[in-house]
Formats: sequence, structure tokens, C-alpha cells
Amino acid sequence: MRRALSSRSGQRPSPSALRNKKMAESRPSEETLASRIASRRLTHETALRIASQLGNELAAAHAAGRIHGRLSAESVLLESSEGQLRVRILHFPGEASASSGEILSTVAQAHPSATAGDIHAFGQILAQICEALREAGEPLPDWDEAIQRCLATDPGQRFASISQLMRTIDLPMSEETSPVVAMDRPPVGMRQWGAFQLLQRLGQGAFGEVYRAWDPVLEREVALKLLLPRGLNPEQQLAEVVAEARAMARVRHANIVSVYGVDRHDGRVGFWSDFVRGRTLSRIVESTGPMPPEEAAKVTHALCDALTAVHDARLLHRDIKASNTMRDENGRILLMDFGLSQDLQYAAGYAGTPTYMSPEILNGGAPTVQSDLYAMGVLLLYLCTGAYPLSSESKAAAGLRPVPAPVKKVIDQATAKDPQDRYRSARQLSEALGEAVAALHAPVPEASSRRPSRRMAWMAAAVLLVIGAVALYPVLHRRAEAKAAGTTPAAYQDYQNAEKLLDRYDQPGNTQKAIALYQKTLQRSPNFPLAAAGLAQAYWRMYLDTSDQQWAAKASGAANQAAQMNADLADVQRTLGTIHVAQGQYDLGMQELLQARQDAPRSAGVYGALGEAYRQQGQTQQAVNAYNMAMTLAPNDWRWPYLLGAMQIDNGNYKDAEANLKAALAITPKNSRVLYDLGLVYQRQNNLMKAEDVFRQSQQLAPSEITASALASTLFEEGKSGQAEQIYAHIVQQNPNDWEAWGNYASALQWNKGDQATIRKTYQKAASLARQQLKITPDDPYLVSVLAEYYANLHESNLALPLLRKSLVLAPQDPDVLERVAESYEVLHDRTQALQLLSKALQLGFSAESVKNNLELKALRQDPRAPQSIRN
Repeated sequence: MRRALSSRSGQRPSPSALRNKKMAESRPSEETLASRIASRRLTHETALRIASQLGNELAAAHAAGRIHGRLSAESVLLESSEGQLRVRILHFPGEASASSGEILSTVAQAHPSATAGDIHAFGQILAQICEALREAGEPLPDWDEAIQRCLATDPGQRFASISQLMRTIDLPMSEETSPVVAMDRPPVGMRQWGAFQLLQRLGQGAFGEVYRAWDPVLEREVALKLLLPRGLNPEQQLAEVVAEARAMARVRHANIVSVYGVDRHDGRVGFWSDFVRGRTLSRIVESTGPMPPEEAAKVTHALCDALTAVHDARLLHRDIKASNTMRDENGRILLMDFGLSQDLQYAAGYAGTPTYMSPEILNGGAPTVQSDLYAMGVLLLYLCTGAYPLSSESKAAAGLRPVPAPVKKVIDQATAKDPQDRYRSARQLSEALGEAVAALHAPVPEASSRRPSRRMAWMAAAVLLVIGAVALYPVLHRRAEAKAAGTTPAAYQDYQNAEKLLDRYDQPGNTQKAIALYQKTLQRSPNFPLAAAGLAQAYWRMYLDTSDQQWAAKASGAANQAAQMNADLADVQRTLGTIHVAQGQYDLGMQELLQARQDAPRSAGVYGALGEAYRQQGQTQQAVNAYNMAMTLAPNDWRWPYLLGAMQIDNGNYKDAEANLKAALAITPKNSRVLYDLGLVYQRQNNLMKAEDVFRQSQQLAPSEITASALASTLFEEGKSGQAEQIYAHIVQQNPNDWEAWGNYASALQWNKGDQATIRKTYQKAASLARQQLKITPDDPYLVSVLAEYYANLHESNLALPLLRKSLVLAPQDPDVLERVAESYEVLHDRTQALQLLSKALQLGFSAESVKNNLELKALRQDPRAPQSIRN
């Protein structure tokens, strides 16, 4: 009986035990297009994005002379990373084949000619996408005639190129793949740099060239910058760039283009990063004119958040300007091209672009945080007006767009001549921008039409007026709030009461009471978006607590209803983002949450939701930052230290987890969920008596199957297997749809040497229920690894092995997942794999005592190759 499974059976009410969606720090979430189609998790919008990106990838490959020849939906990989969806084509001929970690292998398709064969395959993929949309009830794109032409038996009757096909069905084409745009080919003799294939030169400057290139190792397009020699010793130049690249690799932020690597070939040092499709802000302003001040402030706010991450890593950007910032094809704002080339520029005597340079830099001073902030202020002015500080006077007469006072105040302080008069940090500048955006929405007081009344000399009347004002203030205040929210005072009061109940979802019955009040609010005020968003949050909480899929469907419906009422509200965006991220739609969910942060930069709830979203994608540091911000904004809210402690449990940081959970307990002393997580901390540290005691306290406050399951797990490890089996039997009777409970019950029966037919039937029930859950959260590494273990115990290796490999792709650094996968390989008689994975799990912090207590690993522990720490 594995402790990891049982201790995590409390996942729904406890984020530490919530399905661990922790993604690998070094890899994005991945699935094949075939998997996405089979699961019917396609929307019309996502289908268009996938088809467009796939077409552009294939067109770029054809332009470079590369033919796939066996393209299928199984050789198309969908990557969700930092809130964005990317499409990659796998297994081009002559390139590295898929590793054992790939979930599905490529299915070859042979067709009469090279390009025509790829077009035929593309048509098949479009047909499969349409079928998936039809079954999901989504609107269908008008692709039928084009698909029929792609699938024509005679290759000569098909489209002449992928580009022609995409133009026919109105799919967006990137400038790089469109035949209308003349491609700037690499110079003769410069078609290769190391293993990279140079596809197109994107730009050239005094310090190097930028290429769109193909990385054959990872099978993806990259932006490759090749630096020109600057008189340095080649080894010294490489060493300096490598040192800077390592520092930059620590900067992980949704609004920063990350550097993948650095190397030297053919006497040129180069570094490569993600290839982003979109337009620079300078191109946007040049083509469409200055931005509205509010939009410019929001864009700069996103860039300041990215700059904060840069400065927190003790780096400087040193060349902030409109051409180094971009809005990608999904609307994400990106800060680009910092660090590496600027080191060499500064060594040559200057750093940055003169128009954006602060006075001290122009006078020969060294770059600082304040010089970065000066450049950010200049950028904000440019986005608002299309002008720069040095040229603003000359352009005033030409009708330069005025800047609203709140935004102008930010620009003036950011671009102050004296660095000491500027903002202290990018974070402070970001906060000022948030306040400026809020000020732009502040209501303008109406001018009074009444004349000043004569001063009353009657003191008694004055006293009565004061008393009346004090008495009426709460009523008038509620009326004002209700009016601002677009509802009635009675409905708003019900809404506030529901919010308070949901804030304490740890108390039994509170979530159900909140649902009733939200519904009552919507009956009184049917078009109240905040109430619909709150109802969606409450429904989602019920889903997390019960695993009953009806609640997930209700949550999505209520969230969509709120969006139809008013999609611009931060609470609505937060609700949508929370649900979408939890469902694995990371790109859409992150866009919604980041928009909520822009709209409500002082909302603890938004930062808490961002923390959970980052955590589910394995972006630990961003999650910590978000939780800390939530605690700063709402220091008396138990949820934020609780959520942070929960994440720290998953990361094996039990000391800090215990501290944060005790802080949450100090705010809410009788909190069953905090006690539950505290029990997990003690259990993971093998302090079983203390864990049992805390679990019993939690169970006494709020009896639940989840806490009972965790208690049973602890009893197993204490050698009280009979008591544990009785608890699990009771749990499945009370909650027959709980897949984890059925799995734990099966393990208990197996531990106690029960009837083999009953054990097998119980595992089959657990696997069947877990399969249903997998349709909702397909990239949950905990769920995937547990389902794989169920199949391993059923000795169905054909079903277990693909899931085991997928688990390792999703969570290669999670010690619990590694231990679970190792145990499954041991059950499937692959001792070598089991030992390798178990050794890694132990290195990452998995408890050696837990391994010693695991009967499934008894034979493995006696293997001479087993780590010394677990040998009997």
C-alpha cells in the first residue's frame, strides 16, 4: 500500500492533495493533436489556431526544402507553456526519432509525391478536426471543399502548396511563410550554424544578425542571434555570454522570451530563444498610430511585471524600446532581446538606444535599475503619443495627442532627470501604472446646481443632521456599492453574504449555503455578473470537493453566463481563468488571469488564482511570488498561506510548509483543511503518531471521506491495516464515484490478501472512474500516474506503459510521481526501470522510510543494486 496514493486522496479539499498538476520546470505541457481530437476537447477558436500554426510550420518546412512524408495527427505536438499554445511537427525524416518518453508514436502515411503527400495528410487532419468539432457541438469552419481538394486521388488536382491551401480557407499566414513576402534568405555559405538550419534572416545590426532557424534536436523553430566578434578572445566572449545566459535562464515569466541556449560555431557566438510570431510595438504604433492611454498603460504594466522578474534576478535589460517589445499573435505582451548582446555593447562603450537613454547614461554613467525605468517611461510616452521626450516640443504644434494626468504623472516621475527622483523599482512603477489605470475609470463628480444654503443657526437641527448621517451611512454606502455593481441593495447584500461563506469553504455546509445565496441573488438581479461569477466559483469548489462532474459542467455554464453579462470584469476573468487552467486549457486560462491582474492589480483573489495557475504549470517561483503578493494584500486571509504551504508540501519543502500552515491555523484555529494539510506534512516526515492525531482532529471538525482516507493511509503505515480496510470500505459506500477511494480500497484488499477476483473488480472500478476524470484533466500527472498504477496492478501493461511514460513527461521532478511510477514498473517486472526511478525519487526527497514500509517494494529492497538507504 503506497502512502503517496493514500495521502493524496484528500486532494480535492486540499491543494497539497489536489490533483498535482505540477508540470516539469524545464518542459511545457504536451499532448499530441490525435489525443486532443480523441478527447473532443476542441473549440472552434482553438481549432483555427491549431490549423493556422500547423499550416505555417509545414509551409516553413517546405520553403526550407524539408518534406515530412508521413504527417498525421499523431505526429503533431501541442505544447502549452506559460499560457500559450504552440504547435510542433515531430519526426521529419532524417531527424532524431521519438524517445521512449513520447506518448504516441508516428503512424506513417505514404502518398504519391512529396509535397502533395503532405497536403493530403494535412487535409486528413483538417477533416479529423471538423469531425471532433461536430461531435462537440462547436461551429464548423468552411473547409469542406478545400478538404476534398486535399484528398483528391490525383496529386495534380490537389493544392500546389500549403500556402495556397491556407489562403483558400482564410487561415492567417505568418510573414515568414507567406509567398507574397520576399524572404531574406541567409547569405550564400551561411545556411547552417552548427546543427541549426538557417531559414531566414530577420534582421541585421552592428552587433550581429537574427535568423529564423530550425533546431533539429528539439524539432522546433527558434530565433537565433549570431553575434559579430568584438575583438575579445573567442573563449572569453563565449564564457561571458554563457555566464549571462545562465543568469537569464533563471528568469521565468509569461511576458519574457526565454533563452534556450548559447554556443559557438564557425567562429561566431550565438544564442537562441523562442521564435515569436507577432508584431513589435514600434510596428504597431507606426502602422495604426498611438495607443489609447489606458491601453498603453496596461501594455507598459505587463512589461513592468516582466522587468521586475529581470531585476529580481539581479539583471538589467539595458535596451528597453518599442522594437524590443512585442505583441504576439495571441495578444501576449513580450519583453525581448536583453542581457546577452548588451554586455558586449557596453564593453564597446555604450549600451542601449540613444532616444531611450537616461541623462546619466548619455553622460557616460553605468546602466542601473533607474536607467531601465527611465527607458520604460520613454516607451510609455511613445505608446501614448508616438513621440519621444527630446522631440515632444517640436511635435506639439502638430497636434500631439494629450496624455491624461494620471498617466502623465507616471511618465514624468519615470523620466525624471535625477535618478533619485524616479521610481525605486519596476514593481513600484507597475503599481503606479495600476493606480493610473484605475484613476482613468474614476467617476467624475457632477457639478452641483444648487446654490449654497444659508448657515443654519439652530444647533439642535445640526446635531440631528449629524446623527442622521452617521446612522444612514451604512445604508447609503451599501446602496452606492450596489449601484456601482449594477444591482439592487438587497441583491448586493445577499451577494456579499455568499462571498463571506465561500471564503470559509473549510466549514461544512458553507459552500452549499453560498450557492443558495448566489442563486437567490441572481433571481433578484438576473443580470448581475459578479453573482454569476461567484456561483461558478462555488460550483467549482463543489466539484473539487466531490469529483462529481455535474458540478464542473455547472461551473463552466455559470462562468460563461457571467462572461456574457460583462466579460470585462476582473472577477469574471479570474473565474474563467481558474476553471480553464484547471481543465488543462493553460493558454486561454493564463490570458484571462493576466487580464484580471491588469484590471485589478490590488486584488488578493486574483493573485491567489494566479498562484494556483502557476503552480499547476510547475512555475514554482512565479507561484510563490503570487501567493506572497496575495498575503501582502490580504494578511488576514487564511487561504493564501494555506495554498502556499500546500504547494510546498508537493515540492518536498516540509519545513516552510509547516510554518505557513501554522500561520493559516493562527488566522482560523479550527480549520479542518489546514489541519489536514498539516497532517500530510507530518505523514511525509514519517511522524505517523502526530499525523494520525492531526487527521483525527480534522475529521472531528469536518467529517469527510478524504480525511478518513488520509487517516487510513497513516494507519496502514502504522501497521493497522485492518482498521484502514474498514475505513475504505465505508468510504466507497458513501461516495461510489470517488475513483481514489476505490483505488485505495483495492490496495487495502490487496495488502490484506483478500479475494483476488474482488481485488481485480475493485481496481477495474477505480480505473473506469479515473478514465472519466482524465477526460476533464488530461494532463494531471497525479491522475495519470495513479491510473497507470491501477492498470499495472491489473497487469494490463498495454494500457499502463503509455500512461507511465506520460507521467514522466508531465512531472519528471516530482518525487511522489517518480515513486509511484517506479512501483508500477516493479509490478510489471521491470526492475531496472523501477530502480532508476526510485533512486531519483529518493534524491528529490521521497521518504526512505516510506519505501521501507511498502510491501510492493519488498523484493526490490533486497536487490543488491537498490540504494543503501532502503535496504532491509
